[in-house]
Amino acid sequence: MRLWLAAASAAVGCALAALPPALAETQEDREFGQLVEAEGVEETYYTCTACHSEMIVAQQGKTREGWEEMLDWMTEEQGMPELDPSERRIILNYLSAHYNTDRPNFPRR
Repeated sequence: MRLWLAAASAAVGCALAALPPALAETQEDREFGQLVEAEGVEETYYTCTACHSEMIVAQQGKTREGWEEMLDWMTEEQGMPELDPSERRIILNYLSAHYNTDRPNFPRR
């Protein structure tokens, strides 16, 4: 029985090692949850998760204009603090590059 358990553990370890790093990590292992780690992730993560999960962001697929409208709506209707123009630009650059209409980083579980 122990030999079977050792073989099974080795097989799982090999399978995990073969996965791309983002898939092999658990959400708890990733500093910014489901969000893709790239320039602007930190600003986006802390701004967005002040009110909701990063999964809400990761599930979207919007054009830059769509993201701009969403930020405007959250500021005007949901009480989100107004963003500094440079921080807003960083966040919009990040969102439009990684969570646009073709949804290249849509989390699949």
